Amino acid sequence: MPTVKTPRLTGLKKVEGKPVELLVHGQNMGDDALLIVRLTDEGFELSDVVNMLSTSEMYLHGDMVKRITGMSVRTVRRLLKEGKSVRLDPQHSVVAYQYALVLEKAIRAFGGQSRAEDWMQKPTTYLNGHVPLELTRNPLGFQMVEQYLGQLIYCVYP
Repeated sequence: MPTVKTPRLTGLKKVEGKPVELLVHGQNMGDDALLIVRLTDEGFELSDVVNMLSTSEMYLHGDMVKRITGMSVRTVRRLLKEGKSVRLDPQHSVVAYQYALVLEKAIRAFGGQSRAEDWMQKPTTYLNGHVPLELTRNPLGFQMVEQYLGQLIYCVYP
């Protein structure tokens, strides 16, 4: 039986930078928590989201592209090729921000991207055997993952 090949967002040049910075197009977030609310309400530019996706091998798989952008790999490729300015809707902009923030915090908590991505894709005891990457799709799951990563970063354990 032939295996189904998962579509990937290929041919992208990996953009250097932190995922959140790429997503917000380098705007200084500072202490302005409402800035992210305004930016997600406006919707992130698809090109900025694709730059964020390019920082992570695990985010380039078709199911992740669709989960984060709400669009298939094929649609994203077509829109990028057309060069039009396309914005994600507010809901998918929030999802993109959540994935960018979790990746950034995991890199910080685990001391490197490969270790962070490995952790994000495996069940973890603290999250009752759930996979952090899968939990991030849900707002409450995202909060749990973010809280756990914060505890790791600041060495504060319950």
